[in-house]
Amino acid sequence: MHHTKKIGVFISHIYGDYQRGLCAGIIRKANEYGYLVEIFASNDGEKLGDYGIGEQSILQIPRPDNFAGIIFASGTYLLPSLEQDILRLLRERFTCPVVDVNQKPSFFPRIVLENNAPIKDLVLHLGNVHHYQNIYYLGCSVEPDFNIRREKAFLEGMETLKLAAADRIFSCDYSEKSLALALTQILEKEPFPQAIVCYNDRIALSVIASLKQQNIRVPEQIAITGCDTLEFGQKTSPSLTSVTFPVDELGEKAVEQLSRLFHGETVEPVFTICATKSIGNSCGCASLPHASSYFYTRELDKRIGRLEKNVILDMHMAASLHGVNDIDEGMELLMQFAKELPGCRELYLCLYEDWDRVSSHIRELTLTDETEYDSDTILLKLAIKNGKRLPECTFTKRNTLPDYLYENGSSTYIYSPLFFGKRNFGYLVLAFEKGNVYSFSFISWIMNVNSMLKNICDKKKLGLLVGRLEDIYTRDELTGLLNRQGFKLSSLPAFEDAIREGLPVCAFMYDLDCLKQINDTFGHAEGNFAIQVLAHALENSIGSEDLCSRQGGDEFWVMSLNCTPQKAAQLTDRVSHYLENYNKLHTKDYLIQASSGFCIRTPQSVSELSEMFEEADRNMYAEKRAKNKTILKKP
Repeated sequence: MHHTKKIGVFISHIYGDYQRGLCAGIIRKANEYGYLVEIFASNDGEKLGDYGIGEQSILQIPRPDNFAGIIFASGTYLLPSLEQDILRLLRERFTCPVVDVNQKPSFFPRIVLENNAPIKDLVLHLGNVHHYQNIYYLGCSVEPDFNIRREKAFLEGMETLKLAAADRIFSCDYSEKSLALALTQILEKEPFPQAIVCYNDRIALSVIASLKQQNIRVPEQIAITGCDTLEFGQKTSPSLTSVTFPVDELGEKAVEQLSRLFHGETVEPVFTICATKSIGNSCGCASLPHASSYFYTRELDKRIGRLEKNVILDMHMAASLHGVNDIDEGMELLMQFAKELPGCRELYLCLYEDWDRVSSHIRELTLTDETEYDSDTILLKLAIKNGKRLPECTFTKRNTLPDYLYENGSSTYIYSPLFFGKRNFGYLVLAFEKGNVYSFSFISWIMNVNSMLKNICDKKKLGLLVGRLEDIYTRDELTGLLNRQGFKLSSLPAFEDAIREGLPVCAFMYDLDCLKQINDTFGHAEGNFAIQVLAHALENSIGSEDLCSRQGGDEFWVMSLNCTPQKAAQLTDRVSHYLENYNKLHTKDYLIQASSGFCIRTPQSVSELSEMFEEADRNMYAEKRAKNKTILKKP
């Protein structure tokens, strides 16, 4: 079942104010038109080391034929490489209409936010309403593209007012030192500035704080304006005159343009939505009451409390998941931590079938068989809906979630890739109440999940390597049986158990007959072959709890617990019959024969183990001396 009534959204840093507003507008208008929304979110360019290498894995999640249309918020991506990869994906694999929300030229029809012209409006407001003439501009040197356009709007406003502006443009970065230097230069100008138009609210608020430290009153002595309408700027006193961005309107208009494309209409290559000036008190307007800081301070206290709680929860989650060895154990823990996600109504953790597969190099080193994986299958490992855990299942990549989850659903799903370095694990899917999106604190939640998955993979790889190392240390390379060291490590605790329980123990010695003759006559490769045949005979004859080892050369030891003389005789008979049958069937020109001896005791001390093998050795050599020494088959 395919769901063509879906709109996909590609966006980065979804927790930002701009992104949240854009998504809110998209979701609201899409729901009005009867479309589901699926958001593919990434966090590129955050310099998170190995954690951030795999952001391109977002490209693997969406299914091109599942969407009626796509909204690409290309202006939110910090890495041009990821933006270009997504653009290439949309052009080459998606056949549905695409609308781009971006200030730069695009291959697709785009929605543009004109947020520079209001700077001119602010300049005109300062000149026409407040009759200021000494107006200065403080730009931002670290965002040159936007700064050039806002500086141009400032100059246009000054030209309209017929005011000189050539020496009234300054710039700074976001550091205190840079801002202080630029502000000092402005304050030293003649005539003394009456107003400063700032690049954005962040710089404007820093300027106000600096002026207050110098006992310069705003707006009584200098008027200040910003551009962004940050919440803090509206809650301070004086409230900041700024520019309001109708970001949610961008989202709504993007959906409207898609809807027109769905119906075969032609849309404008560029549709512009204009920002507007927002008048506060910092420009000198006194008509608006000063914002009360009491309730805002209380709200900030609550936010700090939530932040502290999130930090503690993140530390607890990181510590808990770090020790996880098994994926099922990890899912049980995530089920508990998911309860702490505010407003989260649904959570699904989807893993690719090969998410924990070790590399071919490790498989080769550890002699691990290569398992075939179904590249078209995804495992829904954890599914939580309305607080209840649903059964895990597999589903094909035809959809990004199992079909049954879409039935009668109206959720907005947010997809975040799960990866560490270049390793792609799968993706996490979330749905929040009222179409909300996750906050910045959730990034550490995702990172903890990724670290857990990586640790499980690392432990699996380490387990294979340790297992292989143990095999090298304890196993005989030629026969696969225990070697001398392996037998020593395994036999001692078993022998101590027999002493403690009063069980009889049988020590067997086996030795090939005429191995030197085989080597001299047929070569050492045939001698090794004969040793392997005897090893197979012993493996097929001993019990599941018996220990068998190759001590070196053609000498084999077997230790059997709770072994009676009758059982000992049966074991030697089985080995003899195996070799007799083998000699009848194989085409070699020589016989493979072995001599044996055993010793049975109910031991009282550990020292008796070596004594028993010494006695078995004597018995074995007594049998060997009594045998015919020929190895050649009769013609």
